[in-house]
Amino acid sequence: MHELVVRVTDDGRGAAAPRSPDGHGLLGMRERVSMYGGAVQAAPRPGGGFEVLARLPVAA
Repeated sequence: MHELVVRVTDDGRGAAAPRSPDGHGLLGMRERVSMYGGAVQAAPRPGGGFEVLARLPVAA
C-alpha cells in the first residue's frame, strides 16, 4: 500500500488567523482523514512555529 503525505509548516511569525465559528480545526482534520484510514499529527516545531502532518493510504 502506498500513502500520500501532506506536511504543512509555519515559522510562527505570521498573523494570527481569525477564528471561524464554522470550522472544526485539528479535530475536524483528524476526523476527516481517519474516515479514509489515515492519520493526522500536529505539534509545535522546535524553535517556533507549528506543523501538521497528514498521511492517507492510496491503493496502488
